[in-house]
Amino acid sequence: MKPREKEFCRLMTVYADPIRAAREAGYKEPERAWSELSAQEEIVGEIRRRCENIRSIFESTAVCGLYRLAYGGVNDALTFINREIILKEDLKELDLRNVSEIKKTDKGIEVKFCDRIKAIDKLQELLGSSGGQGNGAGLLDAILLSAEALGRHGSDDDAV
Repeated sequence: MKPREKEFCRLMTVYADPIRAAREAGYKEPERAWSELSAQEEIVGEIRRRCENIRSIFESTAVCGLYRLAYGGVNDALTFINREIILKEDLKELDLRNVSEIKKTDKGIEVKFCDRIKAIDKLQELLGSSGGQGNGAGLLDAILLSAEALGRHGSDDDAV
């Protein structure tokens, strides 16, 4: 596959717009190029492969996110509630992913958390349909992915 064809495939996964992808890949006649490129099995296969990889990444990310919602702590939210003054820099340090709503009322600050039961149910649904076959392998994979994501998060000083 030529470099421009590879770039077209990459851009297709970014934009999901064949004319734009062909134009930005450097084809002078993007409509014609798209018509010709879409007839090549190698091009179609490469786009399909890239899309499947992206889908796999998004599915893993969703599982990790649901795991964090279902089993994550609320310590940072409690820290947030109890602070008199909250600076922008403080928000970067706090993990408030489990918070679904914050309201300031006449009685103080009201914080609603994500529904852990719904997160667990959705996690089970996703893992059950991903070939875990009810033996816990899917959950183990989710836990390992989550631990890996948390490890990366903990080592990144700029991460939220």
